[in-house]
Amino acid sequence: MSTLQEVLAVLLGAESEAKRVVEDSKSESERFLRAAQEKFASERENQMASAREQAKGILETALNSARTEAEQIAELGREERLRMQKRFEENVDSVVESLVTETAKKYTTQIQKRRA
Repeated sequence: MSTLQEVLAVLLGAESEAKRVVEDSKSESERFLRAAQEKFASERENQMASAREQAKGILETALNSARTEAEQIAELGREERLRMQKRFEENVDSVVESLVTETAKKYTTQIQKRRA
């Protein structure tokens, strides 16, 4: 019987060892899973921070470009107003003279028609 008892003892020992190995493996896999999840979360957080910084840079560049373009458009508008004012000043005398001459001719024509 001692052989049977020895076999039984070995089997019980093997079962206990197997349970311990299974528990150790579960614990290790849980630690590994937690570590992997933490690493993934950390990497994801870093990627999101990097994406935020890139987006911020793009927005700042776009804003600066829009400001520069608005300033250029405003400057072009000022230049165009100055050109228009200069053309007006250059032509105002001749336009007024032309209008006065045309109006005087009409009055002269009307006066001549009334006398005739």
